[in-house]
Amino acid sequence: MLVADVKTAYDRKELCAEISPLLNYDEDCNSALILINVWHTRQVSAHYGYEVSQEILSLITTDLDHFVKKDCCLLRTGNHEFALLIQNLKNPGHCQLALNKIVRELNAKSVELADFSTKTKLTMGAALYPRHAMSAEHLVQCVEIALHQSDARNHPSTMYSAEMSERIIKQLRIESELEIAIKSKSLDVWYQPKINIKTGALYGVEALCRWHSTKDGFISPEIFIPLAEERNFIHELTRWVLNVSFRTQIEWKQLGLDINMAVNISGKVIDDDDFVEIIKHTQGIWNIKPKDITLEITETAVMQSMETSLKKLNQLKDTNFVLSIDDFGTGYSSLEYFKKLPVNEVKIDKSFIFNMLNDKGDHNLVTMMVNLAHSFSLDIVAEGIEDKLTLEALDELGVQRGQGYYIAKPMPAEEFLTWAEFYLANLKH
Repeated sequence: MLVADVKTAYDRKELCAEISPLLNYDEDCNSALILINVWHTRQVSAHYGYEVSQEILSLITTDLDHFVKKDCCLLRTGNHEFALLIQNLKNPGHCQLALNKIVRELNAKSVELADFSTKTKLTMGAALYPRHAMSAEHLVQCVEIALHQSDARNHPSTMYSAEMSERIIKQLRIESELEIAIKSKSLDVWYQPKINIKTGALYGVEALCRWHSTKDGFISPEIFIPLAEERNFIHELTRWVLNVSFRTQIEWKQLGLDINMAVNISGKVIDDDDFVEIIKHTQGIWNIKPKDITLEITETAVMQSMETSLKKLNQLKDTNFVLSIDDFGTGYSSLEYFKKLPVNEVKIDKSFIFNMLNDKGDHNLVTMMVNLAHSFSLDIVAEGIEDKLTLEALDELGVQRGQGYYIAKPMPAEEFLTWAEFYLANLKH
């Protein structure tokens, strides 16, 4: 079966040419362009055949055709994408009502074919003429931005807003700057202390990447680290952080400060075939004992490719690197998988620590995680310690190490040296 008869405009220029004659400027009315992305048809085609995917699209086309009124149009704009132009909308709310109606009628709709059944999944973006754009070209640009937001957030529909364009422009600028900053090695590595909670002794530091953009100022790692992963900059960035932090560790050791260095490792980096060799090679260059290096890896990163990750982590564990499960408690690993992890410690996420004294649920979860770690003979690090009472409560629970603003904030290497000298001098007294 072929897709029901509908005009095509696979080229964006063709789409503009089709809708442009239908856009009549009216301050009191809007035309809504809606881009509709139909998910899974590519996978359906691969597993069940092209004809099956086309039959699904044909059913969706028939349903969408009900929304085509006078001066409206429905176009096929891609292998699994449609464009719907709706006219004479008084305000954005009317467009949102149309989006909601399409979601109700077409999204998650059961499709029963001869040898196959599935549920549809749609994401949509919408933009209005003349409210959001004054030309067909600009309207298409706006609706693509809205569709991108829906796809990125896994949301059924998104209405365009000017703030979206501003965010995308900023993101593109940050992306371009980040690539340059990584290649020119112009980011910074800051260090946050970890202490032995019971004795107060300085155990080590966590190396944290920091970036001060020349145009946008301080950019949070929560923004640029995921961007580096998405754009495949994370591999080069990780190698740079490893070298800088290991070099700094050696310099501190020469000054008499012999402490553990923890470095965060992205799941994208673990997936590299040469991940283990990169770690060993960098450690060898700086002649640091593996037992003085902690590699912090999130539960989620390990779970993405469990068998491969376990093999690589076991190789590092056999070489005496310290392995830590970062953000412990926020991932989705089962106890069956947890018992297989070749790790030395778990690091309880700060989201549980922040409010553990005021929230019984958080306190119970921390207690449970501590008991679980103890049962597997694992060391425990708590991050996000912001006051003395929390530090004391963690000590009572048997947490060995901690970090957080109560102890010290992340700081540049030279500032850390000054802090460490003062901290250790006062610790002796």
